[in-house]
Amino acid sequence: MSTASLVRLVVLADDYAGYETRNLLAQHGLSIYIEIMDENSKIHKILFDTGQYGEAIIHNASLLGINLSEIDSIVLSHNHYDHTGGLLSILKYIKKKIPVIAHPDIFKPSIYISKNNIRLNIGLPHTKREYEEQGAYFILVKNPIEIAPGVYFLGEINRYYPELAPVLESNYTIENYELVKHKLLDDTGLAINTEKGVIVIGGCSHSGIVNIVEQASKITGSKPYSLIGGFHLLSMEREKIETIVEKLYSMGVEEVHAGHCTGFLGELLLMNTFGEKFKKIHVGYSTTYP
Repeated sequence: MSTASLVRLVVLADDYAGYETRNLLAQHGLSIYIEIMDENSKIHKILFDTGQYGEAIIHNASLLGINLSEIDSIVLSHNHYDHTGGLLSILKYIKKKIPVIAHPDIFKPSIYISKNNIRLNIGLPHTKREYEEQGAYFILVKNPIEIAPGVYFLGEINRYYPELAPVLESNYTIENYELVKHKLLDDTGLAINTEKGVIVIGGCSHSGIVNIVEQASKITGSKPYSLIGGFHLLSMEREKIETIVEKLYSMGVEEVHAGHCTGFLGELLLMNTFGEKFKKIHVGYSTTYP
């Protein structure tokens, strides 16, 4: 099993703007720049999710000294616009053919219908052809795949604990020309294997952050060490959030870096459990391992 000897993560898009670097731009969405050094001292660069607005990500990366044209691949956690909306702009900016790794359902229609809010497309804003014309080479896969030494695309997440996954009441899709509930089976994440344990990266964690962590552990054979990203706890009742936090702690998670859709109560309960090992992410936030 490959491991990464050095890992650097930098948040390029989040709902909260950072303060360590001036003029960073926030947005409702997520994008994380990943840089790893493998066992042979070779550097690999990955962009996980592309927020809503690629222009803001390009702007933030420039201020933070990150050259997006050097990334080796792009990973999409799921189809929602706040994680995929910036893809076309970023492809145009980097101007090269690049693998884009995602679940096969990434282009499935994504519709939001609630009592007072109807949005007929909350998925990718452009077509597969438009992305391919700008250099995207799509690798659409359901099963886990190693995309760089020690870095694993988790594929379709098994619902090991279905009761701990968010309930998506207003999300719909089209199947056989019929409107049906969208199970968001495309929601996935990344696992980075290190000597200390697995770093788990989630986009929105619609499949359940506990399920994502469980899958990351099974794929790598290592215990979970650190979590970063959005965990979609904001729509849950306190009791369910408490159960999730307790489960993550019992699974061996040692540190949590949370933001985007985690929600205030979720962040509070995570902080209560993990103490100084809890960090709220923001644009410009970075962490390295070890």
